[in-house]
Amino acid sequence: MILLVIDMQAEKFGTASHAWLLRNVRREVLAAKRAGWGIVFLEYTRGVGKGGVMLGERTHNSLTRYAASYRHAMVVHKERDDGSAEVLHAADDWWNDTGVEHIRDGIRVVGVNTEACVAGTINGLAESAPDVEITVVGDACNGQQEAYGGSPAPNNAGQDRIVTEGRRVRILQVA
Repeated sequence: MILLVIDMQAEKFGTASHAWLLRNVRREVLAAKRAGWGIVFLEYTRGVGKGGVMLGERTHNSLTRYAASYRHAMVVHKERDDGSAEVLHAADDWWNDTGVEHIRDGIRVVGVNTEACVAGTINGLAESAPDVEITVVGDACNGQQEAYGGSPAPNNAGQDRIVTEGRRVRILQVA
């Protein structure tokens, strides 16, 4: 099993800093670590400016410090909303290096922005790895746009962009 933490970069995405979201993502990171799952911190690093200067924002320290010495954690970079290819490539390398097939038992997803990067990555993963079960933790995701959940409280906004029909994707919605 892999916990996929998408774009929890406060300097880049303000919605990644909501206290409720940090608390719920932290809960997921600690649970993944206790269970021995792989943890992938996916970071948006699209090049900007002349020469493709990379953006330097990192995942919240309040999250990565819990996985700093954990041997089944890694940071993966992407340059577009859909980071599925990068996640699958990293998982493939991981299998070869450690012999641990984390992804076989599924992917649990948390992060921002639900309507863009979370949806794009999940849709890409579901298409590229149709046999892998994907679970979206609704109370540990937040959107960028106010209409899609850039909210001070957990909600289900933006989840309509995640394609579930005919796929092994389920969403744990906020009650």
